[in-house]
Amino acid sequence: MNNLRFLLLLLPILFFGQNKSIKINIVSVTSIDSIPEERKFTINYSIENTTDKEISFFLEPEKLFPAHSNAMGTGVFYKLFQENDELIINGVFTNNRTIKSFNLPDFSSIKDEKEREKAFKEFFEERMKSQNDSIKKNSIKSLLNSIYHLKPKETKIYSIVWYWDKKRYFKRDEFEYYLDEKGTFYIQFYLFLMKEQYENKMTKEDYESLMKIPNFIKGVYQSEKAEINFRE
Repeated sequence: MNNLRFLLLLLPILFFGQNKSIKINIVSVTSIDSIPEERKFTINYSIENTTDKEISFFLEPEKLFPAHSNAMGTGVFYKLFQENDELIINGVFTNNRTIKSFNLPDFSSIKDEKEREKAFKEFFEERMKSQNDSIKKNSIKSLLNSIYHLKPKETKIYSIVWYWDKKRYFKRDEFEYYLDEKGTFYIQFYLFLMKEQYENKMTKEDYESLMKIPNFIKGVYQSEKAEINFRE
């Protein structure tokens, strides 16, 4: 996992300057305090095929993961920044899809903040381990279900709703983070598209079938940063 995290940090540098066949853009970020204790974010983003050919790649565009989590996932990854500093933390955002998919426990009954943070961390670590174990067991048949297609010059737009409970203090391992009430925050999306990395996850026949899919795209595709409101 550490090697994957290192690769995830390095790949944007390796791919910088290449002609991009895919563009991912954050179109808009809006927020409203739906109730005093909660802020609702609506984020619209697009995925565009910039080429004159139909392209394919592994992607589940409505699944979003923190960039420091599962590098072998097939969703959209995101980073959160305070000014220029990346915040490597879990649990800032929740949504109905996340709660349903992750079966997120209710940690509100744990009154001690350190114990609650520990329980949250253990849950996500177990979740990531479970995802990795699941990937190892998957065949090309399951991966084929996540193959995403874009026609020439086609753009698809998606919308995700996130909720923030206005918690500002977070701790991950030995690092502590505080979301400044007056700070400026940004989010950034990117696609981490793989192909050969799945070779040892499938049979030789399955892998050969994958390699025959025309215009199957791989690489890292990164959006511009967009401001997101965490101010009071």
